[in-house]
Amino acid sequence: MLKTSKSYVNIILKTKNAGFFLLKDAGIFYKNNTMKQFIFYSLLIVLVISGCDTSPKSDKGDATQIQNAKLPVVQAVELAAAMETDDELELQLTGTIVEVCHGSGCWLEMDMGNGQRVLVTFPKDVYVVDTTAIGKPAIIDGLVTKEIISVKRLQLQAADEGASDEEINAITQPVAEFSLEAKHVGVK
Repeated sequence: MLKTSKSYVNIILKTKNAGFFLLKDAGIFYKNNTMKQFIFYSLLIVLVISGCDTSPKSDKGDATQIQNAKLPVVQAVELAAAMETDDELELQLTGTIVEVCHGSGCWLEMDMGNGQRVLVTFPKDVYVVDTTAIGKPAIIDGLVTKEIISVKRLQLQAADEGASDEEINAITQPVAEFSLEAKHVGVK
């Protein structure tokens, strides 16, 4: 057992082959196994803290593994036809990613062909997609909603974007926009 002096802080530069400082009066290292406990718990705390990863994860597994047999599978290019009579439909969408949020991967767009895209969003901090996923195939489970954008609104948007009167007057048909809130995402 170590004897301590309460009047001065004794610093021992070398202890039995350990090669570290020991402050006897600090009350930290009175017994030999206390030092072992201190090192053990310090390492344990470092391991626990370094193992805690709170960043959202991306499902980058094989997209064929996440197929949900309960949901109808629809190709993105066939989405407009599948939603002809419905405004909302729970399904599994497959297709190619054409755009991803460059900041954090919090949304993506899939090509529907004919110049249209479906916007895929994720519940807050549940999924993120790798920002390099553009051009990769994906399978996404979720609820698709269709919104019909009126001619008047389309013309106002075009005017706000600085379109000419000729371009604004050329807008004569409403447009259907599709969005999907994902419940599960798989990117190949």
